[in-house]
Amino acid sequence: MYENVSIQLVEQSPLSGGLDRLVFGDLMADYALQLNTAVVGAGDGTSGTLKGLITLGSDTTNGIPTTWTETTPSAVNGAIAIAKAISKVVTNRYKQAEAIVMHPSMWYWFASQVDGSNRPLVVPVTGASQAFNAAGTVTNPGAPAGLVGTIQGVPVFLDATVTKAYGASTNQSPILVGKFSDSYLFESGVKTRVLPDVLSANLTVRFQVYGYAALAHRFNKSVSAISGTGTVAPSGY
Repeated sequence: MYENVSIQLVEQSPLSGGLDRLVFGDLMADYALQLNTAVVGAGDGTSGTLKGLITLGSDTTNGIPTTWTETTPSAVNGAIAIAKAISKVVTNRYKQAEAIVMHPSMWYWFASQVDGSNRPLVVPVTGASQAFNAAGTVTNPGAPAGLVGTIQGVPVFLDATVTKAYGASTNQSPILVGKFSDSYLFESGVKTRVLPDVLSANLTVRFQVYGYAALAHRFNKSVSAISGTGTVAPSGY
């Protein structure tokens, strides 16, 4: 990641030594975002890309993908698809499914759905209260990321870098279910540098952040990606 900044702005900045921290702070945040997107994403591991978890979980040859086909998606069938994905992980990896990962819009859509008697399918649980007749629970209401609740008793984590443009129609938001500790991310330290010569003819310097990363998956059948028409990104969420 890099940002070109005029020398005039650097030398005349009223931040007195703080402009570099401001620029590098933004660049390092973007580096972390891009790396997270690559780890979760649909890269195939070639041409400098990482083989993302969506690619791993969608492999129809060696993996255990789950298809959720439904013209008008319902949370009931979504919960069934998640249960199927959990079963695939457990029966193929012989280990517990550790987590479910989905886009925030998908989770909050789930949280808004009700059954035939207008009872919520995902129920807030606080303190000593217990969920009754619920497909899932909410333990961290309104959270933007991280652990937010459970579905089928498996912890649900939100990640806004999960794509909403997957599949043939480029409008699906896959749900990941898996034993994610079977995947390893190797990272170098993040490096920063300022290049004064690249754009010196225009009195511009380049602030740059870079690092090295590799993603290794020990088993092909540790993650199931749920995709299909049922995972079309919910409108309005």
